Amino acid sequence: QIENELGVAECLKLLGDIYRMQGKYDEAIGMISDAQKQFETFGNQLRAAECLWSLGEISKNQKKYDEASEMTLKSQKQFEEIGDKKGAAECLEALGRIYMNQAQYDEAVDMLSRARVQYQSVGRIVNVAWCYQRLGITYRSQGEYKKAKEAFTEALELFKGYPGEKYYIGYTLVNFGHLFLI
Repeated sequence: QIENELGVAECLKLLGDIYRMQGKYDEAIGMISDAQKQFETFGNQLRAAECLWSLGEISKNQKKYDEASEMTLKSQKQFEEIGDKKGAAECLEALGRIYMNQAQYDEAVDMLSRARVQYQSVGRIVNVAWCYQRLGITYRSQGEYKKAKEAFTEALELFKGYPGEKYYIGYTLVNFGHLFLI
């Protein structure tokens, strides 16, 4: 009624993300796609890129990996164009997870390594640790146990600097322990 189209787009994005988190993907896709188009119309590249990222996450959760890669790559390019290094790093990390899910380990290592460097450049140390964690899992899956051990060790050292990350320290130790079961 007040003709606030940007506000409508914001609401669509938020509702779409709620549906995404609830696993109601059809509803989420419709709302987030509409929001993305509206943000593009308004020239709000940041919010449009965030919509693309959300659509990529939905596709990943649905195991539609080609679609997920496409959306996430588009999002990453948009984040890079506007200079949002954190957003671009999140996309690279998401691409790494997509490739891990498909057992495309070389591609996963490439994306996770790039995400790690990007996170490092913006001071997101916990995210750097997560990248090492995922690299360790990827290396273990490839049978590269020495590299996996090094990656898990790096993750642990970084997580130890953040006392609130005890759960992640435990998760890393569990993954580290899997190296000794092989």
